[in-house]
Amino acid sequence: MADPTSPPAAHVTSEPAVLTPAQERSLLSTATRAAGGRLISTEIRNVHHRPARSRSVMHEAVLAVDDQRLEVLLVTHVDVRGYPEGAFVLSAGDLEVGVWRFPFDPYLPGLPSAISPERVRELLDQLGAAPGVVTLRTRAYRPTRRAVIEVRVQGPVSGRVLYLKVLPAPRARSVARRHRQLTAAGLPVPGLVGLAEQQGIIAIEALAGPTIAEALRAGAPLPAPDALLALSQRFASSGVQGSRDPRAFADPVRHVALLSDLLPARAEEIAEVAAAAADLEAPLVGVHGDLHPGQLLLGTDGRITGVLDVDGAGQGYLAHDAGNLIAHLEATGVLDPRITGMAHRYAREVQDAYAEVVGIDPLARAIAASWIGLATSAHRAQEPTWRQQLERRLDRAASALGRR
Repeated sequence: MADPTSPPAAHVTSEPAVLTPAQERSLLSTATRAAGGRLISTEIRNVHHRPARSRSVMHEAVLAVDDQRLEVLLVTHVDVRGYPEGAFVLSAGDLEVGVWRFPFDPYLPGLPSAISPERVRELLDQLGAAPGVVTLRTRAYRPTRRAVIEVRVQGPVSGRVLYLKVLPAPRARSVARRHRQLTAAGLPVPGLVGLAEQQGIIAIEALAGPTIAEALRAGAPLPAPDALLALSQRFASSGVQGSRDPRAFADPVRHVALLSDLLPARAEEIAEVAAAAADLEAPLVGVHGDLHPGQLLLGTDGRITGVLDVDGAGQGYLAHDAGNLIAHLEATGVLDPRITGMAHRYAREVQDAYAEVVGIDPLARAIAASWIGLATSAHRAQEPTWRQQLERRLDRAASALGRR
């Protein structure tokens, strides 16, 4: 039996197939006809690739249904593990492909209820929340994985009330347990309000305040680097346990197949840099699992008042949390030239603070690993300059390792 404390496997055995644009459109057209409509147009919004598991493509589509023109979000999903019961599956040659319209994701059965104002009002009544008209906003959606819905109430006491996270049911139970663990450890994570276990819906508190990324852009006070390190050390001593391995999420080798496919001329270099970045050993401690400037909320004085998105918290390497935070700080500056210098200086100060605890070399490897992960994000969002961004971020990864 494999040692459960050993690093995650670095190699994938098979990858989900990539559909051609013609195949994508044909599948969406067939699915639309089966539902009694006609496909007018489609445009890819983003691509979500899970190495050795699945590939989802989200399409902004226009349909004609009963003489009405509808703008909808459609998804095509290729999954090497098969599909859940009730999924609508079509064939593209020898390949089986799941197709659905948001919010009817077969992996997230609670999603239709979570975006229904009537059903959410019923939930709020059960939780004893303030009366009033419910308004909902979908803040995030990743096919098969999760959705986040912001809930507001307009009434005697108006304002943002909570967030609903919609997950596969077993995952929802695990994440709810993690919120309880971290709250009990005194970390400023959103409190768990309720859990609809069968539907996989978690209700959590809505925390206030700008993120570090927003504070950087606004020139507002930022937390001292030592305060960020202290937060990580509180995670380390929390004893938090997760159902997934944070090291697997941080493993840069899992991105090699996709990046090599996107940039075949740099395939050998990508594999070498990823292998070097992954060569990291450290004690297992509690970690956030995806620490970055958008996950940390601040007070007006720059104090850390909230920590978001602890779905991936568990036992991992402190260097991975630190490297992810530092690379994302740098990336925030790159994306906004007005703050490039400030973001770079702050990232260096944060790097110096963490290096004293995790070591210079492990931190450099973790920073490189994060840049490799960031290289996939522009492609995922299908930004017009994704190829150039991918190249630059791979250069950053190599630079972090002293290879450029």
